[in-house]
Amino acid sequence: MNKRTFTTRLAAAAISISLIATGCGSDTDPEAAEESVDETVAPEVTTAAPSTTSTTTTSTAAPTTTQAPTTTVAAEPEPAFELEGEIDLTTAEINDMISFVEETMEREFVTTPRIVVQSIADFEAGLVPTDEEMALNESRKEQTARFYQALGHTTTGVDDLHEALVGVSSSTDLISGRYDPFDDAVYVPDGALVGDTFNAVLVHELAHALDGQHIDLAGLINQLKDINEREALSDDGFAIRAIVEGRATAVQGRWMMTNNIMPEPADVPESLEALPPSIINSVLLPYQLGAQAIETLGGPAATWDLYDNIPTSSEQMLFTDRIGTDLPVEIAQPPADGEVQVSGTIGAEGILLVAIGDTLTPSQIDIVTAIGAIEGWAGDSMVLWGDDVTSCMRLDVAADTPEDLTEIETLFTGWAAKESVPGAERTAELVGDIVRVTACAPFIK
Repeated sequence: MNKRTFTTRLAAAAISISLIATGCGSDTDPEAAEESVDETVAPEVTTAAPSTTSTTTTSTAAPTTTQAPTTTVAAEPEPAFELEGEIDLTTAEINDMISFVEETMEREFVTTPRIVVQSIADFEAGLVPTDEEMALNESRKEQTARFYQALGHTTTGVDDLHEALVGVSSSTDLISGRYDPFDDAVYVPDGALVGDTFNAVLVHELAHALDGQHIDLAGLINQLKDINEREALSDDGFAIRAIVEGRATAVQGRWMMTNNIMPEPADVPESLEALPPSIINSVLLPYQLGAQAIETLGGPAATWDLYDNIPTSSEQMLFTDRIGTDLPVEIAQPPADGEVQVSGTIGAEGILLVAIGDTLTPSQIDIVTAIGAIEGWAGDSMVLWGDDVTSCMRLDVAADTPEDLTEIETLFTGWAAKESVPGAERTAELVGDIVRVTACAPFIK
């Protein structure tokens, strides 16, 4: 996925939660944004057409005389936004959304929010990764495939999996809106979503826009980009994505509750069928877990200070009482039975995805068991290796207490015993004071 973007995503539920996942994003750096202003004729700025309502009053001057009815047309409200393109919402409706976002987040827009409606083709063109990002993704495509193959999460080959990832990351099948902090604009595709679903997306994006006028979201995007370029496997960026997406998702959720809108399970687009559920889950988790963390901490208005002290691990977003106090311990790199291709830490989020991420609809028992074990996570280290026949990964996990270590061992012992892809082998064992998990499966080129 393009790590420079926070994008609005519409996909099937992960971790048994159905929602419309939305986000903010940018595929334009500051210099490129300035160039586009210089070289492109600015589209005409318009406002949404207001609805016209009228009331009819009838009065009687005398018992025998009836006065002709008069019609009063409601005054057109002044737009609190700039709109480029056409949108199926009235000025009053968008104004109400903006007011709701400001009231929920307890801050006001510094400048008038800008909404840009694009054709689907133009919107998708704005999602295409840069040449630099494409080159990085290309260089890591085999490592990505080997990781999910080793886990037994997919039997899709290297090139096919890479093509599917690139395709959905720049398609309205998965992405239905974005906020670009570099030019402070919300972008939505014309006709991709309608009704309450579209309105929820717009509220989410407006929440990002308000964040972006008070917080350096562009700097956070660049920070995620740096993390991705530096490390192919890292837990460092999860908290950033979870805070940004969690805050906007929390605003969106409150708006839906206020308007009595129930989230509906989304059909999985055909283009996503080539992706293992664990990849889809990894996309959705920052929204879902982030929103839970934000609400646990008091909601969007009470969590502005998270930007000043971003948690250091995904565990702290799962268990918010540990923010600022519980730091992961460093774990020595586990031994590999071949040349190491990738090493790093996957964090509590990664362990959750490994344990139950092979399905979009895990059982409640599996969820409770996994969360209970992850609560005792103290740190981890993983390596990936393989050859022309097999891909393997080995994960060492440390625990807070001996009891937690037993829970983590039980979790992975059960996982290792589950049916996997043909030819896969999984083991989980205690090695001193860590749980060592090894998974190998056929390599599919």
